[in-house]
Amino acid sequence: MKFLNQFIMYLCLLISFSSFSQTSVNEYKYVYVPDNYSFLKGNDQYQLNSLTVFLFEKNNFTVLNSLKNYPSDLATNSCLLLKSDLIKIKGFFKTKLQLVLTDCRDNIVFSSEIGQSKLKDFKKSFQEALRNTFVSVTELNYGYSGSITSPKPPLTSVVEKGIIEGKTPNTPAPLAPEPQIVAPPKLATAPQVTDIDNKEALLGLIIKPTISGYDFVDNITKKVMYSVQATMFENVYIIEAQSGIMYKRGNSWFREYYEQNKTIIETLKILP
Repeated sequence: MKFLNQFIMYLCLLISFSSFSQTSVNEYKYVYVPDNYSFLKGNDQYQLNSLTVFLFEKNNFTVLNSLKNYPSDLATNSCLLLKSDLIKIKGFFKTKLQLVLTDCRDNIVFSSEIGQSKLKDFKKSFQEALRNTFVSVTELNYGYSGSITSPKPPLTSVVEKGIIEGKTPNTPAPLAPEPQIVAPPKLATAPQVTDIDNKEALLGLIIKPTISGYDFVDNITKKVMYSVQATMFENVYIIEAQSGIMYKRGNSWFREYYEQNKTIIETLKILP
């Protein structure tokens, strides 16, 4: 009888823990999959990273693994993201893998059951073990439960803002009237683009590295206009105390943020 009571208590705890894990995972909107795992010798070896993306998407997760799909709401709330990692566990004559999901504070939110494979071919063995780790992921029945939604990047109105060149702080640029956005002819699905003068006339910005990112300093006033912090994505930065993100493409820097149902993109003039 005592054993039965202990078993029932253990079963209740197990059910409670499973429910908590499922609810916790559902609170996260995105999952990040790296290009490489620490136990691999190169990016996407044995196609494990690609397979991880595929299996997450199959289980209704929104996967981030490149700059192309970096959402604006994540720039203002980095804790919407789960980071995934695959751990290789030592075993004799078996390939053993475990999937771990951590939050923005590196707390473990979810650990999968250990996936195993006895296949001798390395690629097939790793892929089978990875698929087996996702059995417990599938059991979560993941579905994002939050209310925050990110703007749709390609089809919303896009406004380009350029830093004014050739003007001094003593002659501020006149404020331009609110432009009317007109869709380009014969391109109904193309983003609407209009140039707007900045409210502050700056000759240019100087970039100064910091411990965790960069400071963008006005060349004339020496005022720090933007302080940015690095993210896990290359050349993408979160702006301190301001909305949106800063990113670099080629030799150009851009600030992107969401305002009044529009995606605003500022092109920054950077001095050498």
